[in-house]
Amino acid sequence: MSNHLIIDFETMSTNASKCAVIDCSVMVFNMDRFSKNPYSLDSIKDTKKFKLSIVDQVKNYNWEIDKSTLQFWEEQDPIVRANISPKKSDLTVKEFVKSFHEFLIESPKIDFWWSRSNTFDPIILSRIFSAEGKLSHLEEYLKYWKVRDTRTYIDAKLNFPKQGAFAPMTDEGIWNSKFQKHNSAWDILADVLRFQQIHRAENDLDLL
Repeated sequence: MSNHLIIDFETMSTNASKCAVIDCSVMVFNMDRFSKNPYSLDSIKDTKKFKLSIVDQVKNYNWEIDKSTLQFWEEQDPIVRANISPKKSDLTVKEFVKSFHEFLIESPKIDFWWSRSNTFDPIILSRIFSAEGKLSHLEEYLKYWKVRDTRTYIDAKLNFPKQGAFAPMTDEGIWNSKFQKHNSAWDILADVLRFQQIHRAENDLDLL
């Protein structure tokens, strides 16, 4: 049984080497489930979100907020803005590293891990752990040579279409009514469901 992990960051900049992080969502999934015990919209409960303190990152690590990215977030609808707004429960970098490490310890052994851009999310994750001198703790569970890119996988399977981020349900109306844009938890679930639809199509199973 092969276990996979998928991550996604929301950030205050597009510069992976110095952006302040809003949050990180993570999910462990198993491709063996795609056929007989498929994931669904309810699987959003299987995602875990870590929300970080922007103030801690800027003050103590000199990580940056890009003005154009900040403007982008300010132009989003109230639900999105509420999701990213500062909260008393926001984690410091040290607390995030500890919590994420505990998540890895408690999870089944990860065979491969995924992100939507391997030039962004994995770099950020490694940078955060490195800032606390804990990179070896991360690499014990997430080997650098086992990271994979969801975009490449999906595009290659679909012969590189103009738009690879397709609605991962046959009923696009239901998907569009439930999916939350700019929400890292929904972004990772979306790609898991896309993997699942591709798998089911390749194996002549009904699409969900």
